[in-house]
Amino acid sequence: MRKAFTLIELLVVIAIIAILAAILFPVFAQAKLAAKKTKSLSNVKNLGTAYHIYLSDNDDTTPSIWGTNNPAACTPPTQIEGCSNEWWMPIFPYFKSIDLIYSDERKDADTNSIRNGVYGAKYISAYGYNWGPFGWRGGGMLQKQVAVARPSGGFGNMNSGISATAIVEPANMFAFGDTYDTPRATVGIGFAGDSYNGFSVGALRYSGSFNYAFADGHAKALKVKGGILPGAFNNRWIMPSDHVKFGPSYCADPSAVIQPEDGTTSNLNTTPRPPALACGAYAQWVVDQATAACVGNSTGTVCRWTN
Repeated sequence: MRKAFTLIELLVVIAIIAILAAILFPVFAQAKLAAKKTKSLSNVKNLGTAYHIYLSDNDDTTPSIWGTNNPAACTPPTQIEGCSNEWWMPIFPYFKSIDLIYSDERKDADTNSIRNGVYGAKYISAYGYNWGPFGWRGGGMLQKQVAVARPSGGFGNMNSGISATAIVEPANMFAFGDTYDTPRATVGIGFAGDSYNGFSVGALRYSGSFNYAFADGHAKALKVKGGILPGAFNNRWIMPSDHVKFGPSYCADPSAVIQPEDGTTSNLNTTPRPPALACGAYAQWVVDQATAACVGNSTGTVCRWTN
């Protein structure tokens, strides 16, 4: 006659299964996160390739960005006069699959009639364009923002593209990258945390590792750091952890002096607010302000996250 399991034996088996589950589940979760991160890196790499093909067809001039206070004047598929355009719209014909602008870590629905109806965008882009290190001051793939009148009616803002030949070090300059910024998104230090409501680096996308495509076409993942900067978008700042090496990556020319916004178009009213600086010095300026470790969930004082 066959013996049944004793209670002790059954409890031992259950304990072994529980131990194995405790060991393996985190491994599976890490593998899943790694797969998402790799997919995202592939996305920004492909977007970078599309950007290079766009340059060859547009006199080596980077895509421009327009804004407007007269959305009713925007008639698709026009993206210039009277119409705000997303950074990816000019290069869309070169990558065609709208899925490339998505990330498994960002599923915010895009209900905009132009982006959704004309381009088929279901979600807000997970990636941003390099407008420069801070605010609308330029210095990156775009010049400083200026106010312009629209022949089709209304009034808006414009950041013109730059000559790609003006980029001093293409292998060390961002073109696109992960961001929490909202539509017309950028990787800028004071914009990248726009929709992030957390208070730690570890809770950021991919545990604080962002993917970037560079101006020469390669792409890589970089650890990032961040903290609180009152007046920045959502009162947060985010930049690469190695700000000495990658702070200049926001800049076409790291030595070019970038002037603050004058308030006639738009203004990133941080407190403290960075003065005119060499483009490559903005990351260091933020780090110098954020010497104190953040305590609790306050957004009233500049500080840095330590976890």
